[in-house]
Amino acid sequence: MPNKKRNRKLAIMDEHEGWKLRVYHKKGSGKKSPRFLVKCGCCDSSIEIFYSKTHIEINGVHASLNEWRELLIPLLNGEVDFGDELREDDI
Repeated sequence: MPNKKRNRKLAIMDEHEGWKLRVYHKKGSGKKSPRFLVKCGCCDSSIEIFYSKTHIEINGVHASLNEWRELLIPLLNGEVDFGDELREDDI
């Protein structure tokens, strides 16, 4: 992970007129995996992302890196048609 300075201040706007995420990182210790704590920029809502070399757990949902990539990369690259509703057979 590159050593990039992250926002930790509340109510900071980003360049797209949204709120900047507040990101915190903790190293793993003992049986506890390293994690990111990502907080909303305008309130105290948050998610925890625990990770290892092979798996990621986001707010209690544990899956392999490949599973998360298949879901998140198209979403982040704008390849998802946001007009489609999620159907039960898609799950």
